[in-house]
Amino acid sequence: MARSDNSSEQDKGSEHKKRIGIFGGTFNPIHHGHLINIALVKENFNLDLILLVPVKDPVHKLLNGNISPDDRIKMSELAVSGIEYCKISDIEIKRESPSYTITTLEELEKIYCNDDLFLIIGSDSFNELDTWQEYKKILSGYTIIVLQRPGDIELRDDILKIAKRVEFQKGHMIEISSSMIRDRASKGLPIKFFTADEVVNYIRDKGLYKVDY
Repeated sequence: MARSDNSSEQDKGSEHKKRIGIFGGTFNPIHHGHLINIALVKENFNLDLILLVPVKDPVHKLLNGNISPDDRIKMSELAVSGIEYCKISDIEIKRESPSYTITTLEELEKIYCNDDLFLIIGSDSFNELDTWQEYKKILSGYTIIVLQRPGDIELRDDILKIAKRVEFQKGHMIEISSSMIRDRASKGLPIKFFTADEVVNYIRDKGLYKVDY
């Protein structure tokens, strides 16, 4: 699976203005819930490409399991292998400075300078945007697609009011999470059907998530 970064993926000069979704996360590990959301967003918002951007050191959450960035990148690549509209970007993994979303968006904007970028986040992240670095620049400069599941809390009006454009992806309740997979793997329980078979095999072969938290 080819990686997209600021040296190898140049869409400058493309005749077709692409619609590109940016979906960041720890992907620790990636699972079918992520892949279903990707498929729904791609379809409903007519996106040409979705970039999954694994973070190196998340600013707002702990990275459980002591899993290396390379392992999370590899698992993500395995999961989306064969999905032509989805690529993995190592732009944040390679960055030496703290992993801020605004930095990533501005760097990707230089790479995909003729295209439209859409930031894909969950409703919980949307409601915490005021804790993000230069969040007003994110809200005023980019269209945000918010993933909403049944039972999610309402979005904050004060953040909605200053957003350039917010779109909503209504999804089904999928009871799969990365923490569930880590917990099951640490206890030696099967994780088949929670994520792609290739990811299951990788976790097993590498002995990942063996330590209980």
